[in-house]
Amino acid sequence: MNIKKKISLKVKQIMSILNIPKFYKPIIISSKDKLLIKYQINGILNCAKLLNIYSFYLSIKIANKINMYKISNKIEIYKPGFINIYFNKKWLSKKILSLFSLSRIGIKKKKTSNIIIDYSSPNIAKEMHVGHLRSTIIGDATFKILKFLGFNVIKVNHIGDWGYQFGLLLSYYFKNNDKFKKIDLKNLEYFYKKSNLIYKKNKKLSKYLNYCLLQLYKKKKKYKNIWKKIINITINYNQKIYKKLNVSLNKKDIVGESFYHKYLSQIVLDLKKKKIAKFIKGNLVIKLKEFINRNGNTMGIVIKKKNGIFLYSTIDIACIKYRYETLNAQKIIYYIDNRQKQYLKQIFKIVYKAKYIKNKIKLEHHYFGMILDNKGKPFKTREGKNIKLKHLIKKSIEKSKNIILNKKINIKKKKINFLSSILGVGAIKYSDLSKNRINNYIFNWNNIFSFEGNTSFYIQYAYTRISSIFKRTNYNYNYFSSKKVILKNIDELNIAIKILQFEENIIKASKLGMPNIICNYLYDLTVLFSFFYSKYSILYTNSNIKQINRLQISLLIAKTLKIGLNMLGIETVTLM
Repeated sequence: MNIKKKISLKVKQIMSILNIPKFYKPIIISSKDKLLIKYQINGILNCAKLLNIYSFYLSIKIANKINMYKISNKIEIYKPGFINIYFNKKWLSKKILSLFSLSRIGIKKKKTSNIIIDYSSPNIAKEMHVGHLRSTIIGDATFKILKFLGFNVIKVNHIGDWGYQFGLLLSYYFKNNDKFKKIDLKNLEYFYKKSNLIYKKNKKLSKYLNYCLLQLYKKKKKYKNIWKKIINITINYNQKIYKKLNVSLNKKDIVGESFYHKYLSQIVLDLKKKKIAKFIKGNLVIKLKEFINRNGNTMGIVIKKKNGIFLYSTIDIACIKYRYETLNAQKIIYYIDNRQKQYLKQIFKIVYKAKYIKNKIKLEHHYFGMILDNKGKPFKTREGKNIKLKHLIKKSIEKSKNIILNKKINIKKKKINFLSSILGVGAIKYSDLSKNRINNYIFNWNNIFSFEGNTSFYIQYAYTRISSIFKRTNYNYNYFSSKKVILKNIDELNIAIKILQFEENIIKASKLGMPNIICNYLYDLTVLFSFFYSKYSILYTNSNIKQINRLQISLLIAKTLKIGLNMLGIETVTLM
């Protein structure tokens, strides 16, 4: 049920009847008036001003034609031109009851279209660190949200399995293979850093580095075998991290940079033929007049160096072309941090200019900010090193375990470990997902594990409370669908309206690629339940009708919280 859409369509119809041009779009918002949730129609003032009509008069004309008597019991007009819509109790009661017999609590699947989400994308030969967290979990939450809505979503892990770092590793390996007694991720990362320092100090060695890279590009067996081994070690390690984080990515979703190498020569020839790319000082460059540097000069992107080596830009161009032509993508979403904003704008401009995709195909960069420490600096160890994701996850699970143990709940060790893992991982994920992705945020362990405020622990605790209530009853789910819902007080009405607002919040989150919208919704719903729980006795009441009504409301809250958290990639628990 999308109340906002229903009201918006109705107002648009009325505006059409009143001969108001289509480009005047009503603004429908949800707000509270005297503690009761209502919907407000805004935008009438601007519309009236441009049409040279008295705004209050226009709002009266619109309000008089809103035929929503089943939904609304009252429509009020306020000067200078606002319309408030209040809900009919009987209509709300019927809608809430219908949710018991509807799958997915009444949220219908949309028409399918192919959407590709490019996220996580870690580098090879390195352990995943805290810098990979946001792309991985925001991208995965968006995947789950879009999948829930019925879209055909293709998730892609565009790993960095090609390029300069392999020149470093291969050249170092073949010069020092006696030191490579065991090739594992820890050793690879150490040798990568060591080789990088050596090659920076000795530029003469770069010729051998480029030689090794070209041998790999030519698919020479001994170079390719070591390359494959390095990749497989990294992929297997990363899959353990994804599993721990409850992230959907698997090996089938990996399409690395190397996959597109076979298309690069043709891309370069085509861009030259179309006179989009030209040689500058031996390098093949695309100049884009839309992008100007600080000195007022046109910026360019190199797609092939004079030594014959292709760059990431060439791969990214080929990647978009492939995704459109082969995977039939109608939209491609990238979850890459905001430092790549200008670069991606340039790549998008090139593929449109080269007509590799149609103008109607959407390319979206859902950029995100950084995770900071309490001093406002990038979140790192005391030694200034990147925090490994495995260490962050481990610490969060340990903190969750201590919280459970301090509560002195009589449960077995195996159960404690199980709960700790779900709660610890969920706490990290929710803490990140609840922030507006475009902003930097400060990582704070105390806030993450708080039972107050917009945290996973606060929402999980409400869910466990409802679960414990139903453990003390003999009612089953089907019983509630046969009993009439009677909403009487303002608190029950607000909860009913909030439950019905779930769909519009999911849709908004999916369009903007912002899971924090769902987090904020779940938090608001939990706040309403907490107040309801503290004010009214659910099980112990002098009226059986009241008890059933309150259990019905509580059950729908729990169901909504579970669906919402699962959409974010967070499992629920019934004990904590």
